[in-house]
Amino acid sequence: MTGDSGIVGEALSALASLAVRRRNRELSLTAESTLATLERTGPQRLTDLARSEGVTQPSMTSVVSQLQDLGFAKRLRDPADGRVVRVAITQAGRRHLTAARRAGTAVFTALIGKLTEQEAAALRAAVPALRRLRDLSAETPDGQTRLPVAAAAPGPRTAGAP
Repeated sequence: MTGDSGIVGEALSALASLAVRRRNRELSLTAESTLATLERTGPQRLTDLARSEGVTQPSMTSVVSQLQDLGFAKRLRDPADGRVVRVAITQAGRRHLTAARRAGTAVFTALIGKLTEQEAAALRAAVPALRRLRDLSAETPDGQTRLPVAAAAPGPRTAGAP
């Protein structure tokens, strides 16, 4: 089974790379990820967003400014402490994420359309396992569901880094 798992892992890695290469380049991967984090967690402090995305605070400031300029995010005063600014996704940001996800889905749908009926049936049979993989991807390394501020990856990235 280890060999089959390796093949599945290689296929998923190649598919992820394909999705990244074919995505809309309006935003960096960090900006896209930041929007998705805001959608999932709700408003966040800039420092918490930087930690969550594994970038420096100055890089996150730049990302948030870009998102704000595009109308995808907004800065809000924290109701508990007016000195604190929190970043929130806007409806335009949600629409952007929806469109980006649809475009990514279209890449895979086109590939699935090239499968034989037997191959497509085998893939449909794997849907429960694929859903489980998606759910597991939302967990931290210790098996906990990601909290609003996820553990940062080792070493900060710059705002435009993948």
